[in-house]
Amino acid sequence: MGVIENVKEVSELIKKYNDQDLYERIVELREQILSLREENIQLREELGNLIKASEIEEEIIKHGNCYFKKSDENKDHPYCMTCWDVDKRLVSLLQGLHGTITCNICKNRKT
Repeated sequence: MGVIENVKEVSELIKKYNDQDLYERIVELREQILSLREENIQLREELGNLIKASEIEEEIIKHGNCYFKKSDENKDHPYCMTCWDVDKRLVSLLQGLHGTITCNICKNRKT
């Protein structure tokens, strides 16, 4: 039985004995548990994002004004330096006319 279920069970028992103060404290405790649970989920998500960014960091190299995956020997698929350096987002760059490449996210243009 989980913590939330235990709190629910205890609060039901308190209701039977009509102890309002104790019941209110149990309700507060339950709210704190739910808050901690939400924080735990958020922290796990942040940790997952940091791990993923660290793994990507190992896969990319800087060449000129762009990043490329180490496996991209011909450097055919550039990624935006600004998006990666600022937001840790690996964003593909679009090739335009006259050898320019542009990021659709941050709108930076590179040559």
